[in-house]
This record gives sequence, structure tokens and C-alpha cells, in this order.
Amino acid sequence: MADLSRMLKEIVASEPDAMAWTNEVAEPFVIYAQNAFEIFATGVTDSIQEGLLFRGAYSHTRTMAGLAVLSALRQHRIENGLNLRQVIEGTCLMGYLAAHPGVPHDMSQPNMAHADLFKANEKLLKTALAWVTETYPGIDGDLRFYKSHINRNRSHTTVFATAAVYDYTDQEGYADQRFFDAPDPRETRATLMATGNIINLASGMLILSGKDTATITLRRHFQQTVRQSVERGTKLRAVIQAD
Repeated sequence: MADLSRMLKEIVASEPDAMAWTNEVAEPFVIYAQNAFEIFATGVTDSIQEGLLFRGAYSHTRTMAGLAVLSALRQHRIENGLNLRQVIEGTCLMGYLAAHPGVPHDMSQPNMAHADLFKANEKLLKTALAWVTETYPGIDGDLRFYKSHINRNRSHTTVFATAAVYDYTDQEGYADQRFFDAPDPRETRATLMATGNIINLASGMLILSGKDTATITLRRHFQQTVRQSVERGTKLRAVIQAD
């Protein structure tokens, strides 16, 4: 146990070095992802009383977006992908709950059994995903693109995924055991790029919800600020493609 405690302390102590390296090799992408998060996290200024579930979905999505940025900064790409998957689904749930304020009928029955409540909870997410597909096909296509990439590369334990922390070229076998991902400047930039892009999509859902519903109130000039962030992302994409 003492060895484990010492190892954890060493890991925590090394995080600033990992984050400093990220800033060194990918500073414009760090700024992009952080700014996208700040814009999204401060986007909603008010919501109607019936928007309780929306507020919960927004708060959760905001937290997952922040954790996704932190994961990218400290070289945890798998963790980043898992957090971003939550952001993607949270984006859909936010949009649906903004358009359908109040508690869903099948989640508000008196004396519901736990099994029925959990079933209704799962059904709500599926309903939200289908609703976004039908209502906002443009943003749905973008969210599906990123979710497919995450599912293929980061949601499951594959040999490619293990290569982030294990060097298969090391002839000593277990000599190279990392906690943080292997430093890879190009992969780091791409991860931060995707993080900012997905968070901008979440902000885009807030814009649509603000236009199409009376559930939420957005910060002044929010749409313009998001548009500027998207434009920064487009310029950075050209940098990655030229790399």
C-alpha cells in the first residue's frame, strides 16, 4: 500500500510537467480548446422553472467538457475520448430537454419501481438521440462523426489503444510502463482540436435551443462568440492537415 501511495503521489506531482509539455508543443490548440470550453460553460444565463432537467443536463455536459480538456492537457487520450462521448450524448439530451421542458410522463409516475425508473431513464436518452437526428440533422451528422471515431479508437480496449501507454518496440518487455500517454505532438494537437470542435457543437446546440424554444436564455453575443471560435478551429484544421 505504501508503494501504491508513493506512486500516486509521484503521478500527481508529474502532471504539471505533462501539461507544460502540451502547452509547449500545441499552444494554439490548447488555447482553442480552453476558449471553446469557457464559451460553452458560460453560455446559459437563465432557464425557466420547468427547465430543471435541462439545467441538470447542461451542468453535466459542462463538467464532462471541462474534464475532456483537462484529459487532453495531461496526456490521457482514452479518458479524453470517454469524456467527449459524454459531451456528445449530453449535447443531444440538452437539446431535447430544452424543447421538452418538465419531467417526462413515464419518469414521473407515483410509486414507480426502481427498475421502471431506470428503464424510463435509458429510454429518454434514446428518445433524445432520435429527436436530434430528425430535428437537427446537420449537427447530428457532426456529432455522429466524432462519436464513431471515439467508439472505434477510444471507447474499447484494443491493441491500438494499449499502444498509448505501452511501447511495443521495447525489447525489455515491461521496462516501459507509463501512466500518461506516450508524448506525440501531432496526436496531442488532433486531440485538442477534436475537443474544441465537439464543445463548439455543444454550444451550437445551445444556440438552436435558444432560437427554437423559450426554455433558456443565452449570454449576450453568444452566437457571435461561438462563430468566432468555430472560425479559429477551421484555421487550426488547416495547420493539422499541413503537418
